[in-house]
Amino acid sequence: IFTFCIIVKKEKNMENFLKEYMNFDLGKIVEQLLPIVLVFVVCMLAIKVIMSAVKRGIKKTKLEKGLHTFIENTIKVILYFIMMLIIADMLNIPINSLIATFSVVGLAASLAIQDSLSNLASGIMILVTHPFKCGDYIEGAGTSGTVRSINFTHTVLLTPDNILIHIPNKQIVGSVITNYSEQSKRRLDLTFNISYSADAEKVKNIMRSVVDSHSKVLKEEPIFVRTLAYQSSGIDYAVRVWVKTQDYWDTYFDLLEGIKKELDANGIEIPFNKLDVNIHQA
Repeated sequence: IFTFCIIVKKEKNMENFLKEYMNFDLGKIVEQLLPIVLVFVVCMLAIKVIMSAVKRGIKKTKLEKGLHTFIENTIKVILYFIMMLIIADMLNIPINSLIATFSVVGLAASLAIQDSLSNLASGIMILVTHPFKCGDYIEGAGTSGTVRSINFTHTVLLTPDNILIHIPNKQIVGSVITNYSEQSKRRLDLTFNISYSADAEKVKNIMRSVVDSHSKVLKEEPIFVRTLAYQSSGIDYAVRVWVKTQDYWDTYFDLLEGIKKELDANGIEIPFNKLDVNIHQA
């Protein structure tokens, strides 16, 4: 480095130094690079315009938001690859050899990250088939929660106790998916075990009165209050009503507490296991 600095210092200008010692013609280099730089700038502007048009077009569709990002990134990669091929051709780099090299590298990379590619393919399938969307409460891959985001490799669920769970997409796709939020209304089923000594009609009337007085029960849908089964220590009564999906749990707990309160107020017993101990004195 020290010798190089001494040589450069002795030269009157850098261009003479490059020509004499390195056979380096700065003028020719600039002449050759200028078209490449211009093409690069034009390509970047064209990519920016095309991507802007693509984003506006995608927003007008009804595709899932996660799919928007995937389409935009895919188109962007293709455009950059085309730009790279154009510049390589201007530099007299054999394009066929370049494509073959990328193919080999791509094959090796795909083998190395085949699990990630499998999750990617599963993520695309989720975004295209719409078994669920962000905000839905689902059950799948052995867990349940509200869908926070659908990424290309993982689906993120938020559990009711505020825990984030990242599930690989291929596990979600390969499991049974239960979507509790897809439909606008759900049927709420409750079962009460009542003593045999209670009057059956009175029990059903009490249950129906609680159901009829609840504002979130859909009165236009059928309300079912009937005897369900005869058990060893009591009779099972079924209460089935329809509610809006978002009102399901509030109505569930309200009816569970309200019916029990009215049964107690009317002296109707809900049987429970008892142990009678008899003491005999000798």
